[in-house]
Amino acid sequence: MSDRRPRATPGGELLTRVLEGITEVVYLPLRMMTESSAGQRATGIVTGMFGGATDRHGDAQPAAMTVRLDSAVQVHLDRAALAAAFPDASQRVVVFLHGLVETERSWFHPSTPDRSRTGTDFGGRLAGDLPCTPVYLRYNTGRHVSDNGRELDELLARLVEQWPVPVTDLVLVGHSMGGLVARSATIRAHERRGAWLTRNCRLVCLGTPHTGALLEQTVVHLGTLLDRFAATAPLSRILALRSDGIKDLARGQLQPGQRDERGASAMPGPVFPGSVRQCFIAVTLARSENSIWGRLFGDLFVTPGSAGDPSQTAELRWLGGLNHFDLLSHDTVYDVMLEWLRS
Repeated sequence: MSDRRPRATPGGELLTRVLEGITEVVYLPLRMMTESSAGQRATGIVTGMFGGATDRHGDAQPAAMTVRLDSAVQVHLDRAALAAAFPDASQRVVVFLHGLVETERSWFHPSTPDRSRTGTDFGGRLAGDLPCTPVYLRYNTGRHVSDNGRELDELLARLVEQWPVPVTDLVLVGHSMGGLVARSATIRAHERRGAWLTRNCRLVCLGTPHTGALLEQTVVHLGTLLDRFAATAPLSRILALRSDGIKDLARGQLQPGQRDERGASAMPGPVFPGSVRQCFIAVTLARSENSIWGRLFGDLFVTPGSAGDPSQTAELRWLGGLNHFDLLSHDTVYDVMLEWLRS
């Protein structure tokens, strides 16, 4: 049988090399200003979009997942460093994981009362209302979700072991991709019988694409269509340069080889431990839960059917009139999360 796939064209090779060159040129100056607010946002975007290509340049946004204090300070996972960074450490720890092309700075925002934002991060508010100790992580969102899940599992094991006081409660809060990373780590810990999972663990997923992200699914279909014709195949090659992390979002992939190239199940789905309580919060731009447009377009990035995947053992909460990034800071989202954590 003949191969119907169009051959790579000189134009396609040239476009690919030009785009890779642009990535190189953009990334180098970012390393010079990585700890500035603008620099961290920019490196988060570049590594999220082309994470596999940028790892080899150094540690502007390192492959290793890290605990961050005031964004610029990396906290080492030994008892003395953790005690110095968290002098009021409590037995309940809440770990925050940002989403694609974000950093830990995404959880912090100015006060905008007209948009129901207090100007205080979720972790800071929870510390006063529960109480608890918030811990913010940074990771390279361009890497496979499963790779980041493995690192999170290892980081949590070390964090709980070296925490200044005994950890009795551990809460993971993940925005978008962060929820997938948290679920991947939890499944891995369950399979290897990790000690941190024996704590009273909970997981809150904010707009997480459990069954896939609308935008990435559209890109996958577009790439397949463009690849069928010699004239448009170069554009397909450019789309293929997006990071492994982005590609995992098409189907909410938690483990390597979980699905084949067409998205069909290639192996049994991972078993999520029943001992970990989950809360999935989904939002839509539409204010009505029964809105057809809300079901189709969700929060612009994730549909409510994906964010509130009914096949999972999770408590589902829906909020209307919000977008994907409101999940990071909106007062209504916080109120729902706090109520659930108190239950």
